Parts: sequence; structure tokens; C-alpha cells
Amino acid sequence: MKRLISVALLITMFVVLLAGCSTSTSSEIGKFDPEQEVTLRVWHGWTGQEEAALIEATKQFTAKHPKIQFDLLYTPFEGGYKDKLKASIQTGDGPDIFFGPHDWTGEFAVANMVQAIDDGVKSVKGDYIPSTYEAGAYAGKHYGYPMSMEAIVLIYNKDLVTEAPKTITEMVNIAKENTKGENWGIVFDYNGIFYFTHPFFSGFGNEIFNFNKDDEAVPNFNNEAFIAYLDFLDKLKNEEKVMPKQLDYGTAQALFMEGKAAFWINGPWSFGDLEAAGVNWGATTFPKNDITGNESKPFMGVKMAFMSKESQNKAAANEFAKFMASAEIAKMFNEMVGTVPANTKVGALDKWTDQLIQEQAKSAIAMPAIPEMGQVWTPVKDGIDSVLDSNGNPSDVANTVQTTIEQAIKEAKGE
Repeated sequence: MKRLISVALLITMFVVLLAGCSTSTSSEIGKFDPEQEVTLRVWHGWTGQEEAALIEATKQFTAKHPKIQFDLLYTPFEGGYKDKLKASIQTGDGPDIFFGPHDWTGEFAVANMVQAIDDGVKSVKGDYIPSTYEAGAYAGKHYGYPMSMEAIVLIYNKDLVTEAPKTITEMVNIAKENTKGENWGIVFDYNGIFYFTHPFFSGFGNEIFNFNKDDEAVPNFNNEAFIAYLDFLDKLKNEEKVMPKQLDYGTAQALFMEGKAAFWINGPWSFGDLEAAGVNWGATTFPKNDITGNESKPFMGVKMAFMSKESQNKAAANEFAKFMASAEIAKMFNEMVGTVPANTKVGALDKWTDQLIQEQAKSAIAMPAIPEMGQVWTPVKDGIDSVLDSNGNPSDVANTVQTTIEQAIKEAKGE
């Protein structure tokens, strides 16, 4: 009898221990309760058809779950969207859900600002293109639901450009022919981020990072390839004068939509707006850099739905993030906006624009998702501005960009 009691006690202790382990490793997200009244705060940087598609998605979600309402906040990417997100999450005033590129993953994860979704994504993990799913991973955990894959392309006005250029020299020559009066040869957001000029950056042989023997990311900007890239952009603006003196995203969009630009560098999120505006447009993969013989490779990005670590409505937020990455919503965005779904259950994509983005993605470079990438954007943007707007010497600027990024990485690591 004593032995039986001892065995029973051991079994009871074992069960209690298991229960304790289960509690300590349970998901922070929790179980979604559709009967709980919740207002989800959602931040985004979308305009036009992209914003319209988001609003429609929230309406469809509320139709399924009437107790869930939405508070949408638009902040333009070039208006400090990421910095405002960080500040708001730190103070607890931020969103439950926000949308952004996959390269934010490592930076936000290290800062403990984004919620890991491993438990929440299990049931739908197999729905996504594997590379898009892995794009939201950092240090063995997953942080984002992949909504679409994208790469920028060269868009052209068919009324002005009869045949898409095969090389950047052809592109520049066509741009020169179309620069007169209020009309410009090429427009893109160079005053915002260098994302839109990465095809030229890579075409001149640049890579953002090298990796040392300890596999640490070392910025790679103080070199002849980066100087050649800055020289090329300077030539476009200040020598050939095929682009306006001040050029942000909104200005570039307006000029192209009004038929006042031959070329526009942009991504698939703009296709829906082009169709809605009735522009006679075409698009092509980036022309080869015939100066170096290299391919012009844009960034390949994955648009993610992230959940804030500080969200007080994680179960509902997770449910909506999953909904935004579903086949149903991915198809709607594809039709309304032109984005290419990350969800494989959408089915065959037959539009020429879908095939174009898929073709461009083959030669694109995935944006690094490591935390160090967060220290790159502003110094490179400032370097471009210095050369193009303030007559800065490209060699001096390359050195400044290099040292600034190195210092920023050290400070971010607390060194």
C-alpha cells in the first residue's frame, strides 16, 4: 500500500510539473474570442488603391467578427513612419498591428518591439511561399505574416517610350529625349530612401555588407563602386538634368500620372493606381548596366503584417494579421493593387504584371533582415542628398557614409 501511495504521489507530482511547463511555455498571443469587443489600432503607410484595399479588408473582417472594430492611422514612409512606430511602441501608445518590409524583422526583434508569432502561424505556415515565410524569421523565431512579395521595376509611358530600354545607357538617352519644358525623362524617390536606386547601386558592383571571420556584418561603402553609383545619380540629375531638382515619392507619382515623365521607378503597389488613372503604361525588368556589364538588381522585399509586442489585444491582432495574409485578401490586393501574393493558395497568376514581378524577383537581392540594416538607410540617403543637392564630393561622401554607419552599428550594440 505504501508503495502504491508513493507511486501515486510521484505520478501526481509529474503531472503537476508537466502542467507547470505547459503554462510557462504557452503562447503570449492567447486564444481569439470573437465575442470580445476590441478596437484594433492599425498603422500603415499606404495610399491610393493600397489604402482602399486595406479599408475593404477591415470591413470584411468586421463583417465576419462584428465585435472587432478598427482605428486606422496613415503615416507616410518618407515621413518617418518607422521612427514613429518605434517611439510609440516604447511608450505603449503604438498600434496593435503594423505593416512593413521584412528587413525590419531583426531590428524590431532585437529591440523587443515585435511579437513572435510561432504559435499563431502554425496552422497556416504551409500556405506561403517558403522564402517569404522565412523572410520574417530572426534568431529562430518568426515575427511576421507574409502578405506579398515585391521588387521595383522600370515603368514607362507608352505614349513617350515606344520600346523598353535594354541598357541603362539606352534608358538615359530616351530620358534625355523626353526632357523638355515641364516634362522629365525619369522620376523616382531619391529624396526618401535609396531603395528606389538599388538597381543602380548593385549594377555598379556594390554590396551593402561584407562579413568577417566571426560572421559579423561589416558595412561596405567606402569604395570605388559606391563612388561610381553616386556619380551616376549625380549625372542624371545635375549633368543630364533628366529629373527635377526636388523629387520625393508623391512628386514622382504625380508627374508620371500626369503624363509628364517618360520613366518611373516604382513597385507593384502602384499598378492599381496606374490602371485607375487610365495611364497608357508599360513596365520592364531593370535594364542591364552596360557600363560595368553587371545586372541591375533591385531589392526583393516581402511585405509583412507585424504585431506590436505591447499590444493589449494580441489574440484579435493575430487573427487579423493572419487574415491579411490569407489567400482571400491576397487575391483582393492582387486585383485592386497589383501586388503579388505570398500565399500559394491564391492559385495561378495570369496577369502580365504578376509575371513581370516574378521575373524581376529572380534576379533581385533579398533585403538583409539583420539589425545592422536599420543603421544603413539614413546615412546612405543623406549621402545621396549631399552629392545630388549640395554638390558634395562623392569620395568624401563615401567615407562619411561608411564611418557614420559603422558608428551607428556600434552605438546600437551598446559599444
